[in-house]
Amino acid sequence: MKSLKSILTLSFLFLTAISSFVCSDGLELKDFKEDVVKTVVVSPNGAANFKTIQDAIDYIPSGNKNWIKIILSPGIYNEKIVIPKEKQKIIMQGNNASEVIIQYNNDAGLSNASAVIVDAEYFAAINITFKNANCSKSTPIIPKEEVKVAPSIILMADKAWFYGCNFISVQDTLADKVGRHYFKNCYIEGAIDFIWGSGQSIYQNCVIHVRGLTSKGGEMLTGFITAQGRESEQDKSGFVFKNCVINGNGMASLGRAYRGYSRVLFYKTNMSNVIVAQGWDAWKHKGHEDKITYAEVKCTGEGANKEKRVKWEKNLPPKEIKFLIDPKTFIDEDGWMGSLPSSLVSLL
Repeated sequence: MKSLKSILTLSFLFLTAISSFVCSDGLELKDFKEDVVKTVVVSPNGAANFKTIQDAIDYIPSGNKNWIKIILSPGIYNEKIVIPKEKQKIIMQGNNASEVIIQYNNDAGLSNASAVIVDAEYFAAINITFKNANCSKSTPIIPKEEVKVAPSIILMADKAWFYGCNFISVQDTLADKVGRHYFKNCYIEGAIDFIWGSGQSIYQNCVIHVRGLTSKGGEMLTGFITAQGRESEQDKSGFVFKNCVINGNGMASLGRAYRGYSRVLFYKTNMSNVIVAQGWDAWKHKGHEDKITYAEVKCTGEGANKEKRVKWEKNLPPKEIKFLIDPKTFIDEDGWMGSLPSSLVSLL
């Protein structure tokens, strides 16, 4: 047994060394060597350090204080992944989001129904598709009675960063529940409340795709892009969409108020005609619209026509707009984004 253990250890070290030559979408591992202390490789066919992503996560020591990189080889990873709070400073990277897919079929409720649950701070993902296979049919139009709560990822921790990732489901696709998060060059697809939670997040240069939703009789129904959960004037949370694109084959409101002080800003976003004329919905908070902060600034496209928008949509002062769209003031006041590995910082 001792001999076998030695062989396995040597094999692990060899594969780790080989992994330093892996490249992905313009980001090479040599770019990370000053910041990342260890790199491991996962492959669903077993030709790597680990066969499953969860095995790689479990390998990382509790209380980890150094950046560890997990390279995901191309393939479909059919597994449920949980990153516990004691496993901080993890980077998961694929070579191309269309070739690296983490998926799981689960509709077990908002707290658990997801392919990936992130409970740890300082998490980064690059070029990965997160998909909940439950009711994520390839057909563009989905009957509403078939739709279930099925997030692709649940973010339960502060300080998470995503670049070039896809998030695919129908209802509650991206559970941006707690903490400060930054999404850049990402693709988010769904029909009902598909970006939701009490997160304090900026979505920059992202594509938001609205899927079609129909009644039993085949009538096209209106969905909702956001359901943000800010709960008071002191609550710092909110969703900011900056230089994004909204398209799709369905119809949707820009958002409905998940909590009474919901806050969402679309800034310089191109909106196709999938956006309904009224734009926003107070949902359970009708009569208290003055506490909701929904705004659009310098948006373009057919769906950005504000002539028939709800009367209570806010006209924010320039100072507040500047505060919300700048990562340094809205989500990075303590400088956590600067502590990311240098090549990640260069992509901000």
